[in-house]
Amino acid sequence: MKEDKVKKPKLKTQLESAGAEYLVLGELLRRRIQAFIVSQNFEAYDIVAVNTKKNLSVKIQVKSRFIAKANGFPIHKIGTDFVVFVRLNITKKTNGGFNYSESPEFFILPILEVKKKKSSDKYEKANFKKTFLEQYKNKWDLINKELKM
Repeated sequence: MKEDKVKKPKLKTQLESAGAEYLVLGELLRRRIQAFIVSQNFEAYDIVAVNTKKNLSVKIQVKSRFIAKANGFPIHKIGTDFVVFVRLNITKKTNGGFNYSESPEFFILPILEVKKKKSSDKYEKANFKKTFLEQYKNKWDLINKELKM
């Protein structure tokens, strides 16, 4: 007789996802890039960054992973110029709590790179090799360049 496997409830990460959007917004503002978070009804992007002097804008989708060392993320809708992948680096403690000691990491990915790596299966996940991701770590200048700043 097979034992029934007890499914663990899926970890709810809505707060962390919203936090990742604000982390990205903060990084953009810190770099003097005017930006704002859009309404929750936009599925394809989360943030719009603008250069008002040149009448340019870029759409940014924020994807975050709770897990430290994550190298990919699910992505269903692509209607953006960049994906900022935020590796939150939150680990579970043995006592059931969480460890927040590592700082989040940011990977600024041009949408063409994400499209190349997106799977066509039902999970629609973009997976990257660690070495590939590292070349886009903190590459905020890609957004500056697109905005001609």
